[in-house]
Amino acid sequence: MLTLLPLLACTDGDEPDRTTGDSAADSGIADTADTADTGALADLEPCGFTPMTDLDAAPDVVEVNLTASNFAWDPGTGIPLTGGMAFNEAVPGPVLEAKLGDRVRVHFVNDTDIDMSIHWHGLRVTPEMDGIQQMMGDPVSPGETFEYEYTIVDGGFYWFHTHMNTATTIEAGLYAPIVLHVPDEVAPDCDLPVVLDDVLLDEDTWQIAPPDTAMMKLMGRLGNVLMANGRSGRRVAWTKGQTTLLRLVNSSNARYWDLVLEGHTMTVVGTDGGFLAEPYAVDHLVMAPGERYMVVVEARGEAGESYRLMNRRVQLHEEDGDMIEVDPMGNGENPVMSFVYGVGEVVGAGWRQPAPDVPAWGAAVENLGHHWVLEEDMMGGTVTIDGAAWPDVPMVDVPMDVDATFEVENKSEMHHPFHIHGNRFQVVDVGGEAVAEGQGWKDTFDIPPRTTVRIVSALDNPGEWMYHCHILEHADGGMAGMMTVMEE
Repeated sequence: MLTLLPLLACTDGDEPDRTTGDSAADSGIADTADTADTGALADLEPCGFTPMTDLDAAPDVVEVNLTASNFAWDPGTGIPLTGGMAFNEAVPGPVLEAKLGDRVRVHFVNDTDIDMSIHWHGLRVTPEMDGIQQMMGDPVSPGETFEYEYTIVDGGFYWFHTHMNTATTIEAGLYAPIVLHVPDEVAPDCDLPVVLDDVLLDEDTWQIAPPDTAMMKLMGRLGNVLMANGRSGRRVAWTKGQTTLLRLVNSSNARYWDLVLEGHTMTVVGTDGGFLAEPYAVDHLVMAPGERYMVVVEARGEAGESYRLMNRRVQLHEEDGDMIEVDPMGNGENPVMSFVYGVGEVVGAGWRQPAPDVPAWGAAVENLGHHWVLEEDMMGGTVTIDGAAWPDVPMVDVPMDVDATFEVENKSEMHHPFHIHGNRFQVVDVGGEAVAEGQGWKDTFDIPPRTTVRIVSALDNPGEWMYHCHILEHADGGMAGMMTVMEE
């Protein structure tokens, strides 16, 4: 079975031990070394993370260095990927941690041989900091630098990634998590970001497979190695009684994940844009590319027991449709990572739900901002929005601070994850059915085949913003457009 290493959250300048996966800093989780005999427990990694080094001592400023470079990393096969890339020589890149109200400064260096821009996925930053203006005309060229600076206006869990040649560079490893705390947040016993990804490797060389087949551009790129935090085979130490907050993000090019944690219940406490007013328990969790969920798990196992986080296949196309879809991982369940209990028991901190910042609607409003239509031409090999492909998709103009319903109609036989930059919204209706659970802020959501989804937003962040399918091959292939949020 495949197993996975925990998040290698390294401080700037620290290179993780690629043999053990150990971080250079203490995770803050109780030491389990005295409970591990030898062998099976010896390779466990602590449950937690270490953020990037903050270069500014001011309590309300986070200043970090970030370098993108060509970097050979091991996805768990034992063979480094010579075509890999990384932020600060780690995959995923190091965790950017801040709190509500902080001013963040990122000194970015492009040490690769291609143009770059960084998108802070889900953050309500200003347009010039979103990475799209660079993508459209002023990229960070090889050897150049750029200063990203913005204020944190929302708490929750986010991620950052490249936004040029996105399908290729994210597959290569250029992505990382963002943890943003709110004032009344009480730390759980373990706070663990988990970046879910798959990589497609050539089975002869075990290197990244060529990305540009015509079918792959239309179907999306599904990998044959599942990874959590950059590795297959990850094993994380748990202690009975502790509470773990798993911050999950799907960074895959096209794979939808359907997660099951053996022997445990997951309680969803937050979505893309922050914490929920009413958490809810699930026995499985489906995540579209780009989506995030925060879930709480109470550790109730016994010493020596191991429980796997499993992924079940999600069919991207209608099962009775025209397309024959083959998943390199097969049709069954596959292990993603394991949690292994050490000896002993702790009195955990439990979980206290932070005060929510939830949307005010719950249902569609009369004012229709726009009706998007997503289509595919299987014979022509094209994907479109509103009948056109980027950059020819008509601009959408909407007023700022006016409650409006937006409809996204998927006329194709394939799922499409839809992402809107720079603003947040609430999903209120899927195929005519009201959303009953998880009424929180979103920036990325699934549009099932032959289905219309309705969202509501006041669009309170002005400027020109990109929206696109977050199947990365589709975004690069033209399923993208721009929306202007206009100030009065």
